[in-house]
Amino acid sequence: MGLLRKITGGEDKKLLETGLLGRGIVLGVQPSGTTLQMGNGLVGRVCTFTLQVNLDGKEAYQASCRQRIPEIQIPQFQPGATVVAVRVNPGDPADVALDLETEPPTVTVAANPNAPSAAGILATGTPARAVIIESESLGMKNPAGVDLYAFVLTVMPEGKDPYQVKVGNPTPPAALPFLFPGSHVPVKLGSDPNAVVIDWDQASAESKP
Repeated sequence: MGLLRKITGGEDKKLLETGLLGRGIVLGVQPSGTTLQMGNGLVGRVCTFTLQVNLDGKEAYQASCRQRIPEIQIPQFQPGATVVAVRVNPGDPADVALDLETEPPTVTVAANPNAPSAAGILATGTPARAVIIESESLGMKNPAGVDLYAFVLTVMPEGKDPYQVKVGNPTPPAALPFLFPGSHVPVKLGSDPNAVVIDWDQASAESKP
C-alpha cells in the first residue's frame, strides 16, 4: 500500500493524523504526468511540492513531498506566495505532507544568535526615515511573541540616496494604524543596509499631538 500511495500521490493518513502541525511556504510545484479520477470526481494530478517548513520554535528548513491534488487547484499554488498547513513526521523532519483541510498555524520562529536582533538595532542603529510601500502579516511571531510582518520599504538615510528593501519586522498591535502604503515611519539602520527596523515607539510618540 505504501508503494501504491507514493505512485498515485495518495494522502498519508497516519502522517496527517499524528504529524506535527507546521506552516509551509510553497517554493515550487512540479506537476507530473500521473493523474487519477475517482468515479465522476475531479481529476487529480500528482505534484511534487517544494516547501519552506516552519515549526514552532524551530529553524525553517526545506523539504519536498509528492501529493495528488485536484488538477484545477494547481494554479492556486503560487511559489513564494502560497502558504499551507503541513504535517511533519516527528522522527523524520524530511517526511512532510500538505494538510489542505487545516488553516496554516501561526508559529514562533527560533532565535538566531548569529543575526542582529531588532532590539539591538533599535538601541544602537542610525536613525533614518522610511516609507511603507507594502506590508503583510507573515503568520509568525518572534521569540518574544510579537507578530512578524513583511515590509517593502523605501529607506531614506540622511545625506544618502534612498533605496528600497524587503524586511521582516516585529509589529506590535500599537503599530497597526501605521500599516498603510505611503506611511512615513522612523527607522533604525544597522551596519548592513538591509538591516532596517521600524521604530514603532518613536512612530507612536510622533503621532501624539
